[in-house]
Amino acid sequence: MKTRILSKGIFTLLLTVMCGFAAQASSPRNYLYDTKEENGQIVSKTVFLQADNGMLDKQVKYEFVYGENGKVAVKKAYRWDAKTNRWQPFYQTEYSYDEKDGEIQSVYGLWNKKTNKYDMNVKRMVIPSSNYNDIFS
Repeated sequence: MKTRILSKGIFTLLLTVMCGFAAQASSPRNYLYDTKEENGQIVSKTVFLQADNGMLDKQVKYEFVYGENGKVAVKKAYRWDAKTNRWQPFYQTEYSYDEKDGEIQSVYGLWNKKTNKYDMNVKRMVIPSSNYNDIFS
C-alpha cells in the first residue's frame, strides 16, 4: 500500500515538473534588435531580450566587415558579460567568394581566451552563393 502511494506521489511530482518545463518552453521570448547601417550596409546588429520588468538585457552583438565586392567578408559575434559589463568575443566567420563556381567559402572559429584568437573549433564550409541573402538578411 505504501509503495503504491509513494509511486503515485512520485508520478504526480514528475508530471508537475514536466508541465512546468513545457509551460516555460512555450512562453515566447521578446527579442529586440538594434541595427546600424552605413551606406546601405549593416555594420552591426545588437540583440536584446526584453525582461519581465520591461528592461532590455543585452544578449549578442554582431559586427560585419565588407570586402571590395560589397559582400560580407567577416562576421564577428560577441556575448554580453553582465559581470564585467563588457562585450566578450564569441566567434568569427570569414567569407570568401568564388564567382566562377558560384560558391561562398566560410571559415568559422570560436574565441580562445588563451591565444586571443578565433582558433578554437575551426570549421570550414562551402555554401552556394545563391544563399547569400538568406545568410545575411
